[in-house]
Amino acid sequence: MARTGQSFSPPPGAALTPELANFSLVQPYNLGETTLAQTGTSFDTMPLTLTGAIALPPGHAPAPWVIVLHGRHAGCHFQPGATSQWPCAPEPRFDRGFAYLAQALAEAGYGVLAPNLNAAFSETYGANADNRNQLADQRSGQIIDAHLARLALAHRGDDAGFGVSLAGRVDLTRLAMVGHSMGGGAAALSTLQRLGGDSAADLQGKIVAGLGPIAALVLVSPTRSYPIAQRPEAYALPDVPTVVMAGGCDRDIFDLSSLYYVETARQQPRTTPVLGLLLPGANHNYFNAAVAADDYYRKPDNGPLCNPQRSRDRLSRVAQETFLSQYTQAFLRTVWSAGGDAALAEVGMAAHQAAPRELFGQSVFTTLVSPNAERYTVFQAEDAPATSLTAGLKATLCKSLTDCQPSSRPYPHFPALLTLGWETATELLRVPLESVNVSRFTSLELRLAPDPAWPIPQGQPVFAVVLRDNQGGAARVEILSSLPALRQFEPDPTHGTTAPLYPSALRIPLGQFAGVDLAAVSSLELVFDQAPQGKLHLASVEFVK
Repeated sequence: MARTGQSFSPPPGAALTPELANFSLVQPYNLGETTLAQTGTSFDTMPLTLTGAIALPPGHAPAPWVIVLHGRHAGCHFQPGATSQWPCAPEPRFDRGFAYLAQALAEAGYGVLAPNLNAAFSETYGANADNRNQLADQRSGQIIDAHLARLALAHRGDDAGFGVSLAGRVDLTRLAMVGHSMGGGAAALSTLQRLGGDSAADLQGKIVAGLGPIAALVLVSPTRSYPIAQRPEAYALPDVPTVVMAGGCDRDIFDLSSLYYVETARQQPRTTPVLGLLLPGANHNYFNAAVAADDYYRKPDNGPLCNPQRSRDRLSRVAQETFLSQYTQAFLRTVWSAGGDAALAEVGMAAHQAAPRELFGQSVFTTLVSPNAERYTVFQAEDAPATSLTAGLKATLCKSLTDCQPSSRPYPHFPALLTLGWETATELLRVPLESVNVSRFTSLELRLAPDPAWPIPQGQPVFAVVLRDNQGGAARVEILSSLPALRQFEPDPTHGTTAPLYPSALRIPLGQFAGVDLAAVSSLELVFDQAPQGKLHLASVEFVK
C-alpha cells in the first residue's frame, strides 16, 4: 500500500483480476526477460519479465500515447508485516486494473501502455522497510524506460513483443503519463528525469529512442511515500501541464498529502499550469479495478462523508472509473488540441472564470497554480504582519507543517493558513497594494476554507471583497455561501465535523469590480459585515489571468 509516513491498517481482501476479454482494444503482452540495476543494497541487479497491457486505437496513423502506471498494493510481491516473494504466484496484475481507462483512451484515439510495475514495489532483492522507497524509485524508472524503448522499436517495425503491429503507429513526440498512488510518484519522477538541457540533436535522439520528454501528467492520489518534512524534493513537479487528484475518503493518503505536489508547484518557477482537484467522496482503491474495496468509511472519523449508506458524496467504483476516464480524455485534449477557453473550463483550468462546483457530474474542490507570468500574489498567510486588521478580527497563523489546527481527523499541514475569526459583523482585513496595476489580469483568486465547525448562513452573503484605487474609487463584491470553496459537510452527531480541511479556489472575475481603476489599485479588503460571526482559513490572494 502507498504510505505517507503514518501508520495505517491495510484493508482486507485479495486483489481482483479484471478480464481483458471484456475490453476489445486491450490485450496483454510479454516482452521477455531483463534485469534492473540497483544501488544501496547487496543485490546489484534484480531480474524480471517485462509484462503489461496495451491498447491500440483503430486506424493506421501515428497516435499520441499514454503510459498508465499502477501503484503499490498488497500481494505476494509486497506483504507488509509478512514475507514477500519475487517472482511470485499468483501475481496480482494491477496493470489490468486500468483496462477500463486504456479502453476509453484507445476509443478516443490514444495508444496506451500499462506496464506491470510490481517488481518496482517488491520487497525482495534487497528491499526492506527502510529502503524500499529508494529502490522503488530506481526500479520504476528503469521499467518505464525499458517499455518505452521497446515501444520505439515497435514503431520502427521491429517485433518488440507487444503482439500487435505498431509500425508507424507511435507519435513519440506526444507522450503523457497517468499514475496512481506510487505509480503517480513514479510518473512525476520519470518526467522530471526526462527533462534536461539537451541539445536539439541529443533531444531528437532521445525522442527516437522512446526516452524523450513527457508532455502532460494526470496524477491520481500520487505519492513516493516520503514525509514531506524529511524529503520535500520528493514532491517536486516537472514543468508540464499537470492535474493532481485526491480523494476525501482515501484510506492510504488519508492526510491528503498528495496535494503537497500542488503546493510545491506554487513555489517553483512554472510556465505551465497545475490543477489540484479534490473529489470529496473518492477513495483510494476504486480508481484501480484490480484492487479490493476498502472499509475506510467504517472508521468513526469519516462516517458522514465516506459511508455510502449515509453520504450523498461517497462515490462508487463505477463513478470513480468514469470520472477518471472522462477527465483524462478532456485534459489531454487541452494539451494537444486548440480547444481554447471552453476546453480549459471543461477541466477546471479556466483562470478567467469562477472555480467550478462540479466537473463531469461530480462535486469538486479545485486550486489552480497558474504559470508565474500569469499570477501576481498580493497576500500569503505568512505575510499576515503586513496587513491591518480591525480590533475584533482575531487572526492566528498556522505555519506550514505545523500541527496547530484542532481536528477530528488528519489534514494537510501545508500550506500555511491564517485563521480569521470574528464575533461581530463589522470586521475587516486590509492589504495595502501601493497603486498596483492589475489591469492585465482577469480574476482575483482567494484560496480559503471555512472552518468545519462554523455553521455558515445559507442563502446569503458570507463576507465581501473590496478593491480601492488611488482616486478614491471602490468596488465591492459580496461572496455568497453557495460558492464551492465555502461548501461544508454535515457533522457527525457523535464525532463532530469530519470533512477534510483544504483551501480551494474562490475566483472573482475582475469585471465584477465595476467603478474601480484596475491600473491603480491601492488596497484590497476582506470585509466581514454579513455573517454575525464566523471563522475562515485563508492561504493566499492572487490576481490571475
